[in-house]
Amino acid sequence: MVLQSNYKKVVFIDDDKELVSIYNSILKRKNLSEFLICFDNAKDGINYLKETNKDELPDYILLDLYMPDMDGFEFLRNFEKMKKVNNGIEIYVCTSSKKKDDRKQVMKYSFVNAYLEKPLSSDFLEFLIKDTA
Repeated sequence: MVLQSNYKKVVFIDDDKELVSIYNSILKRKNLSEFLICFDNAKDGINYLKETNKDELPDYILLDLYMPDMDGFEFLRNFEKMKKVNNGIEIYVCTSSKKKDDRKQVMKYSFVNAYLEKPLSSDFLEFLIKDTA
C-alpha cells in the first residue's frame, strides 16, 4: 500500500484488541486510520517488516512489551538483527509495566526512542502521523 500524502506510517503492535479498536475509531473520524497498521502479536509485526519493501516501511513502531508467543523484548532482539529496517524506524515501547528493569532493558537499544505508559493519547498518535518534520 502506497499512501498518497506526506503523512507518516505507524505500526502498532499490541494484543489489547479493545485499545487498538479505540485508536482506529478515533483516527477514522479524523481520516487518518489508513496510516495506522495494527498487529495483535509481535511475530506478525516482524514478518510484515521482513516482507515490506524498504521504501514502504513504517516511520514509527508502537510496541507493547507483554504479549503471548513473542513478547516485545524478543521483537527488539529480532529487529536489531534486521539491517534493512533498523536504520531509521523509531520505536516507542508502550506498556503498562511499572518495572524499572523493563525500562532499562529496552532503552539500551539505540532505535528505541521512548518508554511510554499506556494508554497513549490519541493526540500522540495523530502527532506521529502528521509529523512532517
